[in-house]
Amino acid sequence: MNEKDFPILKNLKNNRLHYLDNAATTQKPKIVIDALRYFYEHDNANAHRGVYKLAEQATAMLNDARMAFSRFINAEADEIIFTKNATEGFNQLAASIEKTFIIDPKHNIATTEIEHHSNFVPWQQLCKRTGAEFRIAKYEIKDDSIQDISRLVDENTVVAAFTAMSNVSGLKPDIKDIIKKIRKINPDTIIIIDATQLIAHERVDVKRLDADFICFSAHKIYGTTGVGIVYGKKLLLEKLEPFFYGGNMISTVSIDESTWADVPEKFEAGTIDVAGIYASSMAIKYLESIGYEKLMEQEQVLKKYLLAELGKIRYVKIIGHNSKNNKNNNNNKSKNNNNYGPVVSFVVDKVHPHDLATIADRHDVCIRAGHHCCQPFMDALKVNATARASISFYNNKKDIDKLISAIKDAHKIIG
Repeated sequence: MNEKDFPILKNLKNNRLHYLDNAATTQKPKIVIDALRYFYEHDNANAHRGVYKLAEQATAMLNDARMAFSRFINAEADEIIFTKNATEGFNQLAASIEKTFIIDPKHNIATTEIEHHSNFVPWQQLCKRTGAEFRIAKYEIKDDSIQDISRLVDENTVVAAFTAMSNVSGLKPDIKDIIKKIRKINPDTIIIIDATQLIAHERVDVKRLDADFICFSAHKIYGTTGVGIVYGKKLLLEKLEPFFYGGNMISTVSIDESTWADVPEKFEAGTIDVAGIYASSMAIKYLESIGYEKLMEQEQVLKKYLLAELGKIRYVKIIGHNSKNNKNNNNNKSKNNNNYGPVVSFVVDKVHPHDLATIADRHDVCIRAGHHCCQPFMDALKVNATARASISFYNNKKDIDKLISAIKDAHKIIG
């Protein structure tokens, strides 16, 4: 667990990069960068397409990577589908569910107000196309909680889709308990979890969780961009109709009819990013060499420090993290460690988040500003945008100190 493993952090001429936008994408360790280059220099071929040695090696590397991802979340290899990103995964699931099941106005689909757009809009649009009721679990700003989505589920609920960790506030619903409740109410409801944020910070075991589908992106866990992972229970994957056609997902084609390959290839039409998938599997190897316990310990220490330092500034308001329990919404000494991941959004009085992010950049500090692809959540919070600092294990207290200096500088200039 060494910051030297991440070349970009030392890439500025004179200063260390203070990268606090890990919820958007993580930086890549050298083992991932080297693996990507190695593939293109030594093993580049189209997987599944050739019988020559180079193609067979590329196929073997793809299969090895699939095994690595399956072990990572305690799934079977043929339950892992590769996509371009989690967003494509959610959209593909929505399209395949619509093609496979009868959905009409007597049905409903449930999601929450805190979802990333990628796990909100596909279900919204599916309801618009089919006439199904779109049910939304509401966020309660007074006590910083999200309504239990299981209360919206009934015998006509086709899909319940919800996040395991908010990318805005780091709020972590008790998804295991929620899934159990949904199963009791309607065992046929398809449960889809957005694990994009959680999986970088906690071990996800799909067998213990018992969701039907889980989506995440490799670039959130130190892998490359352009690689998404959809876990699905095999019986459901076999039942679902594919949405993309052509290439490797084909079994037979005639003038009148086509048949599909077995799972998982059934959902992987065309050439997929073998190099990125292979390199991203090295990120898993790197994570496992560290161990989630050490990773979580470092991130929790830094999260506490960030909340404490932000809490000292009277003109900063923290979003979530039980800020309601604290004097002036700022003195973050409450018991919040288990309910939130290391993602902290905040607003600075009289300073727009975009202006803050611009000034922070002058301090070599990278933070995110905007609605974070969560406009319904912003509406519930009654703000247009927030600034967001998100922590990785490679961060340190100096990164946070530099952010605090940038906030004070921005408020002095603008406020």
